[in-house]
Amino acid sequence: MTSTLATWEDEENNRHIQFSVTYSTENGNVEIQSITPEKISFVCPETNTCTRSIGIWTETGRNLVAQAIRKSAALPQLKAAIAEFSRDVRKNLATHIKLNANCVGANV
Repeated sequence: MTSTLATWEDEENNRHIQFSVTYSTENGNVEIQSITPEKISFVCPETNTCTRSIGIWTETGRNLVAQAIRKSAALPQLKAAIAEFSRDVRKNLATHIKLNANCVGANV
């Protein structure tokens, strides 16, 4: 298993969610074992700057945000980015994945 950091830029809800993802790859397929949300940054829609950030410390909070990530359009994009990252011979140079996908029925 491998893990990396990722950020979901949820523009629809004006927030960026930083999370760690643990995954495995086999024969080009990506299987996500866990998603652990760590921080939510709220973004001003006019200036696109962070107005405040909060850590996600409770198990309930992490489960709620992880569920939103799993239900969103970000999950297929995350799997595709991991698959591409795994094929790249320079994979040790990439340490963070950015996702820009709208929330589809996953409001938190």
